Amino acid sequence: MNTSSSEKGHAKNIANFKLLINNVVNLGTSYNPTNPLITVAELQAIYDKAFADQKQVNILEPIYRNAVANREDFFNPLSKFITKLRKAYKATQGVKKNDLDNFMTIARKIKGDRKSEKKQIQEAENEEGKHSTAQLSFDQRTNNFSALIALLEANGAYNPNEDNYKIAALKDMHQKMLELTDQVSLTFNPFNTARSKRNKTVYFNQNNLVDTAYNVKDYLGSILKTNSSEYKAMARIKFSRI
Repeated sequence: MNTSSSEKGHAKNIANFKLLINNVVNLGTSYNPTNPLITVAELQAIYDKAFADQKQVNILEPIYRNAVANREDFFNPLSKFITKLRKAYKATQGVKKNDLDNFMTIARKIKGDRKSEKKQIQEAENEEGKHSTAQLSFDQRTNNFSALIALLEANGAYNPNEDNYKIAALKDMHQKMLELTDQVSLTFNPFNTARSKRNKTVYFNQNNLVDTAYNVKDYLGSILKTNSSEYKAMARIKFSRI
């Protein structure tokens, strides 16, 4: 499991840790470790922190995902729009083949190789890698759209009657691109920070949840008979590392 996989894996570890605590509590005074890091009180403290950290991730993740979806919804029709915009430019009096070639040079950069971009995102090692890859792509497409506007604006003859092809409308689109991409960045940072904090609690801190769980299971294995119902219940509780 890695940090780009489903959040369900992290939540499952936390839920299973609570289940492990319940099993420990049911043992009563039989559970009496010398290690202060696996006492019931310490286990509960680790669980409480992990639960709170995961809750914060759950709150912030949909805000970030919605920002990403809003940006995708705006950019997805862009390629078809650029195709129609080219026709509007081509219909402008005095536009030559060289002008259209310059238009298409920029247009291809705006449309981008979507298959290649998706592959890059899929191959990114974690959520931060996916975000950085996508952010760079959208920044570049937005910048190229600005260059396309400049090209059209430089041609004094370009002044279509259709409102959506006018320079003012294109500049509004460019501003919307900037705002949507900025919103993705603004919502990603707190989400990523919360996710990192959760991961430290569950996997990376010195007394992290998963390592502590395995220490508890080792201790339980030393005091319980392997054919006992208590041992079998404990053995079924699984934890995974990233």
